[in-house]
Amino acid sequence: MPPHTQSQRRSRAGRHDDNEDPPRRRQSRRNNESDDPDDSEEDQDGDVSMERAGSGADDQLIKKLVRYALACEYARIPIKRDGIRDKVLGSNPRSFRRVFEGAQAQLQRVFGMEMLELPVKEKRTLKEKQKANARKASSQSTTSSRQYILVSTLPREYKSQSVIVPSRIPSSPEEAAYVGFYTMVISLIILNGGELSDTKLRRYLTRLNASQNLPMDKTDNVLQKIVRQGYVDKVVEKHDGDDDAVTWCIGPRGRVEVPPESIAAVVTQVWGELPNDFHQKLQRSLGVQEIRQPQVEDSIAEE
Repeated sequence: MPPHTQSQRRSRAGRHDDNEDPPRRRQSRRNNESDDPDDSEEDQDGDVSMERAGSGADDQLIKKLVRYALACEYARIPIKRDGIRDKVLGSNPRSFRRVFEGAQAQLQRVFGMEMLELPVKEKRTLKEKQKANARKASSQSTTSSRQYILVSTLPREYKSQSVIVPSRIPSSPEEAAYVGFYTMVISLIILNGGELSDTKLRRYLTRLNASQNLPMDKTDNVLQKIVRQGYVDKVVEKHDGDDDAVTWCIGPRGRVEVPPESIAAVVTQVWGELPNDFHQKLQRSLGVQEIRQPQVEDSIAEE
């Protein structure tokens, strides 16, 4: 074969190979472009799964906080914010607001209750007031107690003795007697101007035969219990060479659970036949302008 013929065939074959390269390159580009949507879909699926995992973790923390709040209220101890961080949130302290709001919604929807912040405990003795003033001068102290209790959110028509009955633990009679005792003690303190001496309180309890009528324990032990649970405060001021001055005041839980309406209901039931100016005098004694007239079916103390 002549040499020029071989060279022509080689040149044609080279041009043919060059024409085949672009489709291959275009095909590889298409393959690369076709991989990009899959990668983006995988990224989106990853984001959704992470969001679901985050919401699932919050749901578990919300359930844990609800159980913690119910356990604290069963023992009548305050729900402390530090306790929520330590026993509920653990390594997720930044999710406090989100978890707290979720627990509030679940408590209201399922149990008809909510967490209410307790008022700050008052400084009554001279030493307590001096410490509080020194703390304010050294740093900016907050007015928050950082403690909560569970209160009922039921409408007024459901807050009656026929609906809200005493707890069966330890027994209904003992629980009813206990609620009636601390409600009576708080009422006596409020009607005496917010403070009551130990001598005067003992005189009232003697007239009520508290030592015989309390089925659960001795009077002193029950008084210690209502102090421990925050219904009342026992203020002891020591004097050199003299006996200690003991004064009884209202505690943070007592202010929330036994409002003026409950005290008015107790006084009305105990008084019997009411004089014409009874409600006006009761309002002045309680330091309020108007009191909702208690109904017979209203519960004495709100649980």
